[in-house]
Amino acid sequence: FAPRLASYLGRKGFTITPKASNDYIINLIHQILDQRRQHIERRNDFIQIMVDHEENIEKEVQEKSENDKTSTYQWNNLKKTLTDKEIVGQAIVFFVAGYETTSVLLSFFMYVMAIHPEIQEKVHDEIRTVIGDDEVTHERVNELPYLDMVLNETMRIYPPVMRFDRVASSAYQLNDYQLPAGQIIGVPIYPIHHDPKTWPNPEQFIPERFSADEKAKRHPMSFLPFGDGPRSCIGMRFALQEAKVAIVRALRVVEIERCEKTEIPLQLSKLSIMSAKNGIWLRVSRRSQ
Repeated sequence: FAPRLASYLGRKGFTITPKASNDYIINLIHQILDQRRQHIERRNDFIQIMVDHEENIEKEVQEKSENDKTSTYQWNNLKKTLTDKEIVGQAIVFFVAGYETTSVLLSFFMYVMAIHPEIQEKVHDEIRTVIGDDEVTHERVNELPYLDMVLNETMRIYPPVMRFDRVASSAYQLNDYQLPAGQIIGVPIYPIHHDPKTWPNPEQFIPERFSADEKAKRHPMSFLPFGDGPRSCIGMRFALQEAKVAIVRALRVVEIERCEKTEIPLQLSKLSIMSAKNGIWLRVSRRSQ
């Protein structure tokens, strides 16, 4: 949300998460790094990729040093891998982003199902028609176009992340504004997704906004639930796949309904991660066979 402020507060010992939890995760990742470097165990994950990369770089440096003595100093000073601190930070980002944002998407999707039962029935009918009681596979969940539209409209109205930051790689003139190189730019996803110039009646839930014909009419930067460009969310496809599998498995057997505590409209909290101020209260009942 505020990178420079976060960096300053971090140097002063402040964190946005409970210190005990933060320390536990940091120590755990350091322990895992030590185990991987000692070859005590191997896993197919991000940390293993980083450790393997370190070892490959060391071999390259040794070979380069033997073949060309004059370039050894220059080669050794190239930044070829992440530091331990950077690995820990990136692992925590994966952990938080992988759990929180998907749970937010599923929570608001189920809320939409409850307050729009006619849309829920269309999603359920598509699931029964395309998949039925068969195994839920990667291929089958990608054959549900209406579910895709409903998920996209959910992320438009309730984007899991309210904003993201980018850094200007070079100076740029944006209309009347001169952006210097290195300038941090905040991109406000929520206002972009609710701009009536792009989205008529932006507060109305209309899945058909994401039909192929409608999408072709809009600027691609008008819908940014995962950011865009080379630094867009690395877990976008996995997150959507995870959400679709959960939705299909759930809606085949249960129905989501509003209850006496369901808030319409929802009051949203003022956090960088989308959340309901008073929680999301729904009723879940088993579908009759």
